[in-house]
Amino acid sequence: MHGTWWPDLPPELLREVSSRLHVGADFIRFHAVCKPWRDSHGPSTTTGTCQLLPWLLAPSKKSGDSLNFRCVFSNTSYVTPPAISDGSGTGMNWVASADGTAVRYFIAFDPHGLTLHDPLAGGPPTHLPDENVHRRLEENPTGIIHSDGAVLLFSKHDSFDTSTAEFRAALLRPGDTEWTFIHRTLESPSDGEFCVAYHNGKIHVTVEDSLWHVVSVTGESTAATNNDDLQVPRPRSMPRQCDGYLYERSYVLESRGELLWVSVHILMHYPDKGKNGVNDLVDALSMSMHTLEEVTKETEKLLWTRKDGRSLEDRVLFLGWPNSFALDASRLGMSGGFAYFLYYDDQGGCRLHERHGVFRHNLIDNTTEFVEWLPQGWDKEMCVWLLPQLTIAPVNQGPATTSRSNNTCAGVLMPNLLQEEDRDFTGVIVI
Repeated sequence: MHGTWWPDLPPELLREVSSRLHVGADFIRFHAVCKPWRDSHGPSTTTGTCQLLPWLLAPSKKSGDSLNFRCVFSNTSYVTPPAISDGSGTGMNWVASADGTAVRYFIAFDPHGLTLHDPLAGGPPTHLPDENVHRRLEENPTGIIHSDGAVLLFSKHDSFDTSTAEFRAALLRPGDTEWTFIHRTLESPSDGEFCVAYHNGKIHVTVEDSLWHVVSVTGESTAATNNDDLQVPRPRSMPRQCDGYLYERSYVLESRGELLWVSVHILMHYPDKGKNGVNDLVDALSMSMHTLEEVTKETEKLLWTRKDGRSLEDRVLFLGWPNSFALDASRLGMSGGFAYFLYYDDQGGCRLHERHGVFRHNLIDNTTEFVEWLPQGWDKEMCVWLLPQLTIAPVNQGPATTSRSNNTCAGVLMPNLLQEEDRDFTGVIVI
């Protein structure tokens, strides 16, 4: 690609070309050489028509010295040192935006109290009321920042007898000056696996797929009690062991005002008699989807009802941890009615080492496709899907300072690609 190819093309055509680039590296390369396109934009213009495909961010580990990114749509990995380091030795926990556009570190031992840090660009941290949040949530809290600005931090701790689990949450809504704390003892837990959402002023939490607890926190910032809770049972339409399926994992997300519950299942007989290839795995995987509805004629106030996959034929779902989200397929330049998710395969304990991969499920015909196995070092913990945010910065005629051989990210994602393709261009992809 060379800049001399573009001078005679009108700006509106160049903008049309750029709107069809959905892989971050392609977008950067195009704009690094296309000066006529850059000249048609004012300084610091944020593009609104192009939507880049999400990247995966690996779980943060204790004493981790790098951030690991993966774009499964271009088979590319990126490694960058974090903009901050955690001196507490406890590791840093993700707090992700519900729509996938941002991720922050939650650090409780900052000298200035409870803070959220940008892991890529750095900059001043966001300070939150402390109130001993870390002590009350105990170890390894994570969280979600919702579209209305509400911050929900939460954690789950399994009991020794594994028959119950302690769920703890802290909610800070817009305008609140102190946290609302929730503590519940949940039955029928699954080791490590649970699902949480904040929707319509209520916290929804489930362990495994048996029962949802809906905690109302619509009043003042005081601790909600068990008497405020609603319990929503598992829908009958969900696959069960008697149907030949085992439950694997749940995801919950908001899309166009609805709360969607997506659950992954696998055939009980997998792997069967040596049939352990990737084709056997995708044939064994299944997915069910439900939406939460208010009812008046039933004894329950809320029910999970089956969601027809055809109603999502214009959307693509990205299922991860701690957040999942749906995107308009047309903005991504791809077909709708699909869900991307991660799955680790130990073949029922038969494999010495688990395989961790990305899969695409067709929500309309309930079939699964294999996308790729993740590189070595990505573990079975849930990963974060992130949407790169685009900003077109002014042209900078200064000399380049980044080596062409540098293949890491620092501060923002892929700044080296910008300088490698065009030495006088300054632009960023930020999260």
